[in-house]
Amino acid sequence: MPLVAISNTGPLVPAFQCGRCDLLRRYFSVVYIAATERMEIENHGWASELQIEISNGFIEVLGELSESETLQAAAIARQIAVDPTSHDPEWRHHVPEAEAIVLMQQRPELMNDQIWLDEKAARSVAKSIGLSLTGFPGIVGRAGQDGLLTAEEIRQVLGNCQRQGTRYSDALIETVARTYGR
Repeated sequence: MPLVAISNTGPLVPAFQCGRCDLLRRYFSVVYIAATERMEIENHGWASELQIEISNGFIEVLGELSESETLQAAAIARQIAVDPTSHDPEWRHHVPEAEAIVLMQQRPELMNDQIWLDEKAARSVAKSIGLSLTGFPGIVGRAGQDGLLTAEEIRQVLGNCQRQGTRYSDALIETVARTYGR
């Protein structure tokens, strides 16, 4: 049975870049995003793709965070900023990922499913508090493991994202292709 997910911008933009939202829909029934994430995705130039997925009922935009959720998100953003894997010490830049983490922790409809994060520092913090997580490369890897993508197709999908600006290293792409490709 497909899972529910909460996502920040990072994992959705690559799916739009390579036109492979079908992989997301294969494993997840609905993806929730915070209202701030909607604006960020639109600012990245993917407003029409996002609107299609919202209209199809696959992506749902959650309402604004409560005051206590906003305070929790600020605290988590500070944790992300000081994480050893963070490349940005400004905590305000990590608020979108922190909001996704807080929503996963606080909203009953999301508590037992999966959070999508691609940024290393945000993933580190989410893991430390016990959240189940993946990113777009993980979903692509799962599709390879399930026989839906060959190793070469994994390289093509993730490489296409990389060429469009997603910060996937060549080593990451090769690891996913060799580990999960058939």
